[in-house]
Amino acid sequence: MREKLKRFLKRRVLPFFLIVFGAFVLFVAVFWLKCAFVKPPVGPLPQTSFDGKNPAAAIGEKNRRPVEDSYFSYPEWYIVWSYEERAQYLPKNLPSGFPYFASIGQYWKSYCFICGLTQSRHQFNFGDHLSSFVLGGSFALEYSIRGAYEQTIGRASEWTSSHELVEEDGYAARVAREYADFVYIRPFYEFHFAHALKQLWKETPLWGKHQIRKWERKFILSVDYGIEALYAEAMQVASHLAYGAESGETYTWIENAPETLFREFPRIKNVKQLGPQSIVVIIPRYQEFTDRAIELAKRDVHFLQIAGNDEIMITVVTPRNWDYNLSASDGSLLFTESFLTQPGVKRIAIECPARSLHSVLNNLGARGIKIEHIYDY
Repeated sequence: MREKLKRFLKRRVLPFFLIVFGAFVLFVAVFWLKCAFVKPPVGPLPQTSFDGKNPAAAIGEKNRRPVEDSYFSYPEWYIVWSYEERAQYLPKNLPSGFPYFASIGQYWKSYCFICGLTQSRHQFNFGDHLSSFVLGGSFALEYSIRGAYEQTIGRASEWTSSHELVEEDGYAARVAREYADFVYIRPFYEFHFAHALKQLWKETPLWGKHQIRKWERKFILSVDYGIEALYAEAMQVASHLAYGAESGETYTWIENAPETLFREFPRIKNVKQLGPQSIVVIIPRYQEFTDRAIELAKRDVHFLQIAGNDEIMITVVTPRNWDYNLSASDGSLLFTESFLTQPGVKRIAIECPARSLHSVLNNLGARGIKIEHIYDY
């Protein structure tokens, strides 16, 4: 029996996995080569010079992150934006209508643009590419399964409830909102999917109106949260082994800082005083960096370097017919992207000099444009 099993594995299973693995490697190679030779209409990075020695450079390695990390942060944050879009969609809409497959396409399109941009500037970081492929692959797998299920079995289930939302739909929308809010500030793998699974059975009754739909939702949400819990735990272990614990800080060189800075913003820490109003500070990373930077810009605080870099990428959310017309010294347009469930708005990615960041934030804010995120590497 054991010999038969070995022969089966050798003759059937092993060739299958080798073919799948080979196809995946071929896809990665072709995709990367295609995207690497995309030539975005964006020039080289400008060279910023400081009078004399750059005093912020003496802070140490923790002060610096590769400049290309700002651009490669976008595909990762696109997943956050997609979860946010889904969280806004689900409370009033059935899940089968969400554009899962179009979202996958947008992810890889954005990654392809970033590949071409960084390749044209001779910036290559294997870790960034690996992270983008791992996250993009898991995102594509997740949304493919969701999309295939919701547009077949899920759509049939919706028909049994006369296309009305049931308690489990409401619960799923609430978890989607909690998850979207969570990944703004913490890595996705720290979210408590096991708790969401437990509360599903605790908060939603087993019996009620549209019984078939209720049971179908309970089943698929239980499978969903259970698998997500296992996957998140595995990714947390893998991430810590590969990269260690992610730093939650961004070193930032600022000028024109008010004397009340650290009283007004207790989570901003003083690293080194470089002059009367010139300081290297630590600002919390991720979405909190965006929120603090907007508040600092309103107080006319100027940014000279962020994580040791002179350039940074930001995204803003604008009406669909709005045109980017800031001066070249304030930054350049990288790309635009539509919102799949909100046809009236679009996302614009801007490459901005750190020295111009305060004026760009204030200028766009005065026009009523939402600053979505500053990609602090």
